[in-house]
Amino acid sequence: MKKTLEQINDQSLNRLIEFLNSGFEILMESDLVALLFHCYLITEKELLNKIHIETRILNIERKRIDFAIGKVTNENKRPSVKPELVIECKIFSNGFTNSQLRKRFKYLKEDIEKVGLLKLNVPKFILIFDYHDYLNDNRKTEIIELRNLTDKKIKIIRILKDNNQYIKQEF
Repeated sequence: MKKTLEQINDQSLNRLIEFLNSGFEILMESDLVALLFHCYLITEKELLNKIHIETRILNIERKRIDFAIGKVTNENKRPSVKPELVIECKIFSNGFTNSQLRKRFKYLKEDIEKVGLLKLNVPKFILIFDYHDYLNDNRKTEIIELRNLTDKKIKIIRILKDNNQYIKQEF
């Protein structure tokens, strides 16, 4: 039986957490995206020609998506990806000031709205690396409400530490 992209995503995220728990450190958003790319490839090698990073999406002008799976198409003026799955990544990392964390939270909300613009029936995810447990109950409520207003099908996955081990939390 062929795996669905959501199953591949789940397995890839589990591998990502294994790498984090074995010592891989994320300093910047690009580290998270690179590790995600690696985890997808070791989970499903056949996706090699369909994974795109910081890419244009078909029919979404002037917006780029951090991670997409899909085929390249020339239906628009410029090549873009006809997505089968999209992931926007955001980090609240070690060493960020309070001001930087507040900006990241603002950018997270903008990412939720951007993913909501994708009026495609494909799996859509927001992946959050939350090193300092920045997303307290009030902030979680705020992004869940925004997601529900924007597109209830967007899955938000938060990676955080619990008892010195990284775990994933979905909401």
